[in-house]
Amino acid sequence: MKTQRPKGRVLIIDDDHLVGAMLVAHAHASGFDAKVTDDPELFYSLARDWKPTFVVVDLVMGEVDGLTVLKALAEMHSDAAVVIASGMGAKILDSARQFASASGLAYGGVLHKPFHRADVAAVLAAGSHAPDADGAVLDVFGEWDSDRFEEALLRAVARDELGVAFQPKVACVDGRLVGYEALVRWSHPTLGAIPPDAFIPRAESLRLVSLVTDSVAATSMAWFASARAHTSERLAINISAVELTGPDLGTRLLAECHRSGVDPSRIILEVTETSAMANPTESLEILTRLRLDGFQLSIDDFGTGYSSMVQLSTMPFTEVKIDRSFVRNLGSSLPAEVMVRSMLDLSRGLGVECVAEGVETAAALEVLSEMGCDFAQGYHIGYPMTESDLEAWIVAHNARL
Repeated sequence: MKTQRPKGRVLIIDDDHLVGAMLVAHAHASGFDAKVTDDPELFYSLARDWKPTFVVVDLVMGEVDGLTVLKALAEMHSDAAVVIASGMGAKILDSARQFASASGLAYGGVLHKPFHRADVAAVLAAGSHAPDADGAVLDVFGEWDSDRFEEALLRAVARDELGVAFQPKVACVDGRLVGYEALVRWSHPTLGAIPPDAFIPRAESLRLVSLVTDSVAATSMAWFASARAHTSERLAINISAVELTGPDLGTRLLAECHRSGVDPSRIILEVTETSAMANPTESLEILTRLRLDGFQLSIDDFGTGYSSMVQLSTMPFTEVKIDRSFVRNLGSSLPAEVMVRSMLDLSRGLGVECVAEGVETAAALEVLSEMGCDFAQGYHIGYPMTESDLEAWIVAHNARL
């Protein structure tokens, strides 16, 4: 009988031995390998060498607090999705999440103590990076040296293994279709579907991410030019923080616009708040040049970084995207509603359009419309789709309006 490989690895730090044992058991039941310790140094060693898919961090412990652990994980550039486990109130948990995100860590969710097996299963299912049940791609890439990864990525570009999924964006007030976000997908001949989180960080660290940017731009602009040229819709493309340190981004994107026949004013370049503010002076120059080239600029994951209003006011953004962590709590969290209203007021004050991402319910969309948000994007509206699926979705969506 063939033994099924684990979906990933879960590393836990908790000084309550019973809770730790329960987490290990629940992780095993969900198909994951799991290890637990209450020793910070052993935890840090395992976080480096065992390469977990998830780390579960208790916020309140005797020897070390959870924020210290999160800071250490950020300093070692951990790729693991961070799950915060605590019995503290929602406001403290949200502050810890903000701290993790601002530190550059991937956020994997919250486990409210006391929790049940179903809670652990839901968090692991929602945040898992594993592409299928046969194994974790992150572990496979972790064993590859730089030359092997570079060769695989170059081959992927040459053989059209990198594809694009499109997620639609609509006007909050009337549901009118206004554009799409192009999301990269890698279909490897032996590893299968590889999620972006499994290869983009490696491509960035090896300064190969321009290959991905150019491939996504070429594929998405070609479709956009052939299928949506007759509309006023716009196409959004994600730009890595690494690209904001190079001088040729605008030249490459303009060349692709000319090849495909797409006006740069219909292209939105999305950069994260944290990446834009990592080196404000250098980013300001590159972003300003992109605006001079005619591109629209969007600040992604707004509200999760550390920028000030003064810094934001100097950047030539034309759009703000409110992070999904605020949007998903609309209707159930007063702080989330206050934050979203504040961000909408800020965007209006700066004269930029505002997009809410992560809209997963009709109720959230209705609240956003009442607040005066311009556009929305999320699973309630449409999942990321292939070109053919998207074209069928467009027909059905327009028929419902």
